[in-house]
Order: sequence, then structure tokens, then C-alpha cells
Amino acid sequence: MNSENFTVFLSMRNIVRKIRIDFDYYNESISAETEERTLGANDDIRGEIAKFYEKNGTKAEKTIQRIIIPERLMNAAVFGISEEGSTRSAKRLAWSKLLNVKQTYSASDAISTADLTGIDYIIISGGYDNSVNNRLNSMIVSLGKNPQLLELKPNIIFAGSRLSLDTARKELAKPGIRFSAQANVLENNRYAEDVELLQQNTLPLLQQMTLWDEIEDVKINDIAYTEALRKISDVFCMKRSETVLSALFTDDYTLLSHAERGAGTTLFRNYAVPQEAGTLTTEVFESVFNDLLIEKQTVFDENFQQKNVLAIDDSVENIMFEPDRIIGVTLTDKIDFEKFIRLVSIPGITHGTIYFLFDDQGIILAGMTMFMQRKGGSNSFLRGFFNTTDIKNGWIFIPYGRFRKGAPAIFIEKLESDRKEDIVLRWGEYRVLEINPDSVVEIHTAKGVFMTKNDPESNKKTIGTKKSRKTLIFDLREEMHKWKQ
Repeated sequence: MNSENFTVFLSMRNIVRKIRIDFDYYNESISAETEERTLGANDDIRGEIAKFYEKNGTKAEKTIQRIIIPERLMNAAVFGISEEGSTRSAKRLAWSKLLNVKQTYSASDAISTADLTGIDYIIISGGYDNSVNNRLNSMIVSLGKNPQLLELKPNIIFAGSRLSLDTARKELAKPGIRFSAQANVLENNRYAEDVELLQQNTLPLLQQMTLWDEIEDVKINDIAYTEALRKISDVFCMKRSETVLSALFTDDYTLLSHAERGAGTTLFRNYAVPQEAGTLTTEVFESVFNDLLIEKQTVFDENFQQKNVLAIDDSVENIMFEPDRIIGVTLTDKIDFEKFIRLVSIPGITHGTIYFLFDDQGIILAGMTMFMQRKGGSNSFLRGFFNTTDIKNGWIFIPYGRFRKGAPAIFIEKLESDRKEDIVLRWGEYRVLEINPDSVVEIHTAKGVFMTKNDPESNKKTIGTKKSRKTLIFDLREEMHKWKQ
């Protein structure tokens, strides 16, 4: 078999998009065709899916893969004893579970009358595992008396002192409320991913529907958008010690998933940005990157009334961000390629040599369904994303070295169609080069300039484009090379 094809539907607000993916095993390349319909208020999704097939005179597969992209994020209310300690930890835990933090409360608030309208999840943090915390217990009891708890029945995640877990179960695990517990985030702020929670943020799985009377029922396999995003980070983080950032942009929110491959395991960090795409800025992403990647322990004695007893990380510090790959999938026309590059290229933070893929149709998201269905997936299929003409891809170069405006920094030798071109880039420049298929590019750095931080010999790189076009971005602007301490 030299090729394989399959169809995935993206269900978004009032739109259903059909994506047919064709994979060429011989050339390790992917091509895709997309088609979409606008849904009316009373349209049945099953009927609309059937129309796609009837139009082309074809019949559906026995199982149709559908990825649900909801109009909004699930909302969370977080409860902690102190604002700087457990409440802050509970907020980061909520973000890691791709929830929108709509309300925050600390022990001094009137919790029994807190407004839980529109809240899908409650996250509780506070206290340490080796000491009884009466303020945490009192907060739990007060929350249990909130009349909206039984009325709205939000999911509850308890991530506080294990000595208060029995109290939490007794007061909050009421009929109709899904109660779960995890490690105390005030002591262990690794914010481990709850895969079960990610899978629940969607419609029920394996729905049945009848498209044609003469065939058996077709099964719809609904996949959570959060699960598909996590899979992108997982499969593109291919080797040990690699890191990958995946971003999913919609009109009303952005989701980030960061993967770091270790020895036999992969650490995932997630982040939800409940903000309209048109208002996203580099400053927003700078704040997000700090929250997403910094994991500093903070010590508080929350049995006392004073807010801050001892804070190890008293202020948010800047980090260096040098992922191996950044994958951007946009389902909104408010995020184009240029804005995507601006958002992830953060002055003083983003550095190194970064491979990127930018998908404005949802092809990568749809392609992840193959990896969810088969153990291990296919490395050749994964490489197909690098060779497709339907997805913009290439490298971002933000080198390390002493900024000297006007001085030579990078030397480029480009060979296209037997035509050679030499290019010199200087500190202070920003250059985008589009490289045609079947071309070769040699990149060398000037003395004292390096492409990656931890490799002093990273002063050259050779790129062969094969059958696809590549975009090379060289960012040597002064603001990108001002190191923040």
C-alpha cells in the first residue's frame, strides 16, 4: 500500500469542517482537502455530515472521527487560604487543566455566599500535608454550605492538605457532584496533567447515527480538542531532552501544551488563555510563558493571618525559552502567520534555532486522530507534515552572541535551481527568506555567534528543502538580544 487516506470533522461553534488527509508513504508527504458548512440554529450535525458524503457520491467510513472545538473554555472557581500561596497554586493548577479561572477566593472571603454561577469546576488548595490547618477546614465547611453547590453541581478537585481530605469528602462530595483528589499543589507544584479531565471536556464518546438506511449505523468517535492538542505536543517531541510547544488558537481562547521528553517519560504543562484572539499580544505571551515554564516552590505558613511569611519566588522572573519545535494551529482568521511568529518570538526570552509548523486549516489537529487510534503511530506519517505544501514550516533563528549593531552575524549561501546567492545578515536586521523546493541552504555564524545556547559548536547548519517550500526567519533585532535578569 503506497498511500492512505482518512477523513476527520472539526466541529466549531456554528461551523463543521471536513478534512480529508491523503498520505503518500513513498514520498512521506501529506496533502489535504478541506470543505466546510455553516450550521443553522436547528441544524442536526449528523445530517450535515451526511451531506458532505452525499455531495461527492461517497459513503462514510464505519467510524467517523470528529474533534469538538467548544465555543468557550470550561470555567473554574479556585479557593485557597492565602492569595500569594495556595490560591495562586490553585490558579496555576486550573490553567494547567486548560480551564478558565473565572473566580478566585481566599479564606477571608464570604465563601458560603460565593457566586458559583457559570462555574464548571471548583479547585481547592491550602495547607501542608504534615500539619492540621483549621482555616482550610473552615473554608471547606463554608463552601459546603453554599446553596449553589447542590443547585449547580460543579466538578470539584481537591488539591490541598491530605489531612483535610476526609473533611472535603464529607462536606463536598454530595450526590451529583464529581469529587476527585490529587497531590497537594502547595507542596508539589508539578501540576501533573489529568488526562481523564482533558477527555471529559467534550461530548460523550462513540455516538451512533444512521446516514443511510441500506447500511449499518455509522459510529461517530468524538475526540476532545484538549486531547488532540496534547497529542500534537507528544508526537512532535520525538527524542529525549527535546521540548515542544503546541498552540491552538480560536476566536475566543488560546490553548498551549508544552512537552519535555525525559528518560522514559514526557512531562506535559498546559495553559489556557481565555482571551479573544484579536487582543493577544507579545506581552500576554511573555506572562504566559513565565507562568507556564517556571516551577518554583513557595513557602507560606497559612495557619497565620499575615499574607506573606516567606516567599522564595517573591516576583515573577523571566525565563529563557528555546524549544526544539513550535506547532501553531489556528482556527481563526485573527491569527495569521505573521502574528503567530510575533506572539512566540518574545524579546529577551525566545532564543535559539526553532523549527515551526503553522497550520491555518486544522490539518495537524485532524492528523492526530491517527496517532490516537494506533499504538505508536507512524514516524513516516509524522515526517509527512514537514513535507506538505498545505502547512507553512521552516525555522526561526534567534542566535546567541554579543549584539553589535551593523556587525556581520550570519552568512548564508543559497543554492536554488543551480543559481547561487550569498547573503550577509547583520545585527539589528530582521529577514524572512522563502526557500523553494529542491534547494540547499548553508548557514554559518560569525565569530562569537551561536545558534543554540548549550552547543558552542552550533555555528553552522545545512538545510535541504526536498519537495516542500521552507520559510527561514532570522531575528537579529536589538530588542530580541537584550538579556533580562
